[in-house]
Amino acid sequence: MTWLRRNAFTSKGTGWFAVGYGAFRRLTRKSEIIVPSLEPPTRYTNFFTQFDEDQPLSAFERWMVYLDYSIVKNDNDEARRLEAKRQKELGIAAINSLLPHGVRFDSVNAEGRILFDVGGVKVPTLALSDGYRSVLALTGDLVWRLIQAFPESSDPLNEEGVVLIDELDIHLHPIWQRDIALWLRKQFPNLQFIVATHSPFIAAGAGQEALTLKFSLSNGKTSVEEVRDVSALSVDRMLQSEAFGNVSPYSPQTQEKIDRYDELLVKRTRLSKAEGAEFEQLSLFVETARPIGGPPEPGSLQSRIEAYLEKSLP
Repeated sequence: MTWLRRNAFTSKGTGWFAVGYGAFRRLTRKSEIIVPSLEPPTRYTNFFTQFDEDQPLSAFERWMVYLDYSIVKNDNDEARRLEAKRQKELGIAAINSLLPHGVRFDSVNAEGRILFDVGGVKVPTLALSDGYRSVLALTGDLVWRLIQAFPESSDPLNEEGVVLIDELDIHLHPIWQRDIALWLRKQFPNLQFIVATHSPFIAAGAGQEALTLKFSLSNGKTSVEEVRDVSALSVDRMLQSEAFGNVSPYSPQTQEKIDRYDELLVKRTRLSKAEGAEFEQLSLFVETARPIGGPPEPGSLQSRIEAYLEKSLP
């Protein structure tokens, strides 16, 4: 399942901006003191992590340390100091806008480690959850590359470009999965995001303006079809739609019990004694598992209508 924005992408004479992120987006894997140096990005390195899952997205951490160092050390070059300060403020604002309430960038300490304020407690990036670090790695790297790609822009986050993201939902809590597409679009309004996901939350969160495509593989051939109106569906309905292959929202064990209940419900007036006892037990379970929905009661008006329609319609 993928989605992308419908807005057009054009170049403003500064060259094409494009970047790609693989499924294994991560910051550095160990606590380390970061030397304040940073190589500028290139179009080649913009796609490192998309094809090499062992490549960490360390640019955000190195960038913050580098800017912090530049602000302090460029006392004799006011222009460079102010530019470093501007970039740092842009990066921190973008990061903070994407983190959940109660989590904010705090500072770079004297040892070159980045600290975050989590509910009033200062913690290093290594102590954050995989979800936090995944968002930090992605957005921090993206902001840095935009600023480097558009150095003369007064608002680099408002520039145009294309961003490819594989498995955006990885490591993210369901609430983040639901909201992150909208957050990215608000923070980077002129970027065109092309995202692969297996999450109905991501697909729904992309909104009505997104184009959602389903890729299927059958007999060695790939087919692509557009899936409409997914943003209007609940997660349950989306899973049970063609978009996700009519998947049951229940666990296999629960679905098996529901199917058995429906089977006994249809023949309710002809149940054996053992089946009757089984049906009574399953009825208590289904009241909790599926309080709404299911086939109509035998003999009810709804069941007669459905029987008539099934017999009459071709």
